[in-house]
Amino acid sequence: MSDPKFKFSNLKISNLKLSNLKLSNFKISNFNISSSKIESIFLYLSALLLLLGAAYIIPYGDFRQPGNVWQFWLGIGVMSLGFALSWMLRKVSGIWFWGVAILTRLLLIPMYPGDDVWRYLWEGYIQNLGFSPYEFAPNAAELVSFRTEWWSQINHQDVSAIYPPVVQLGFRTLAAITPAVALFKSAFILADLAVCWLLTRRFGFEKAILYAWNPLVIYSFAGGAHYDTWFILPLVAAWLVFDYSSKSARWMWSSLLLGISVAAKWMSLPILGFLTWRAFREVSIKKAVVVLLWGFLPFLLSAIPFCHTGQCLLIPTGSVFVSHGRSAEFIPHLVAQVWEPSLKANWIYIIPLALACVLLLLRSRNFRQFTELYFFALLSLSPIIHAWYFTWLVPFAVIVGNWGVRLVSISTFVYFALQHRKALGNHDWRLTSKERWLLWLPFILGWLWTTWRLLVDYNSTELATSEHVLQDSESSS
Repeated sequence: MSDPKFKFSNLKISNLKLSNLKLSNFKISNFNISSSKIESIFLYLSALLLLLGAAYIIPYGDFRQPGNVWQFWLGIGVMSLGFALSWMLRKVSGIWFWGVAILTRLLLIPMYPGDDVWRYLWEGYIQNLGFSPYEFAPNAAELVSFRTEWWSQINHQDVSAIYPPVVQLGFRTLAAITPAVALFKSAFILADLAVCWLLTRRFGFEKAILYAWNPLVIYSFAGGAHYDTWFILPLVAAWLVFDYSSKSARWMWSSLLLGISVAAKWMSLPILGFLTWRAFREVSIKKAVVVLLWGFLPFLLSAIPFCHTGQCLLIPTGSVFVSHGRSAEFIPHLVAQVWEPSLKANWIYIIPLALACVLLLLRSRNFRQFTELYFFALLSLSPIIHAWYFTWLVPFAVIVGNWGVRLVSISTFVYFALQHRKALGNHDWRLTSKERWLLWLPFILGWLWTTWRLLVDYNSTELATSEHVLQDSESSS
């Protein structure tokens, strides 16, 4: 009897796409398992682990309870294993793709949410009472009589609204129906699934799995109830319109969609700068002005209800949270080790970020490249990082399957060690050195690996092209 052998043949990594993995037959004596059956096993296991993990974490969303984070990590570990197995899949049907994407999200609607959602509910609620969340912090004396049973769970009660106006109008609309967590989660999930749909339309189910079956994405919006899908959806739509349409109207539509993203979260603003610069370089200064105006239109229109009596205070710049708050940061932490005063001056990181944006403006070939590298710089330089911030990068990683994004989608759950210690009475919101490196190192190393592989592939392609041209030249002579 021959020894059992498991052979992977013809393994190719092209543009970091693991969908090119080809499995040879698995043979034990006279028993054969074809590559298609092996892939089916991976598919079943991946889907099962994602669903089981999602079901397991449902009771453990309230991180105020000691011990819940450990149980949460256990369920996320199961989901992460299922996610990793999905990287081996060459082909996924629409039924499997949507079945897992939808069911995992629906399972988490009853899960206790992150504490940001209580502020969403509150700010929508008081708008319907005639108050502006930009003028009145949750603990304002004028609002005492309107406090709800969940008011005490609002975070940073002494800080007025930090979310942009288009999001505030969304909160107001939902709260007018009912200020309920399930309703808000459903609105975020719908936008999340719309992102999945856009990615599948352009890149297919196999690549879109990196987003749709991603445990970080699934938990952040369906479980944690963070509103970031309202910012990601128009951003992804703007990208696909700009990079994959040759029609002249792409300038208007991409800038308008990007403007909605900016009006939902300020982080998109430099991307509008990229679009404006490209319009100036490729068309004219007139087109650049038009792009800029379209890009700011959603923000200006949505800000009107909050601007009156000559005041339009939409960012609480005087708050401690904005000026020197810290959370799971990377480069700012390293800087603080050698220059402690930097802990009180978050504004200094605007300078290297601005320099990075200028460099990217000059070097980026398309919308995706600028956005992906800009978010990498932003996250690395930001003094305030929360786990779900890494979801911003995921849609843009589906083309090449960026290893940094794959790995940080798992490693970023280290962040919840902060919640675990808080539940035990330790309110020091700082990761330990080991935790910080466990979170960031997979991201940095994976990103560098992907970048190196892409450069190698690009140089190989350039060399092959040059050799082909040389051969043609020699043949003709």
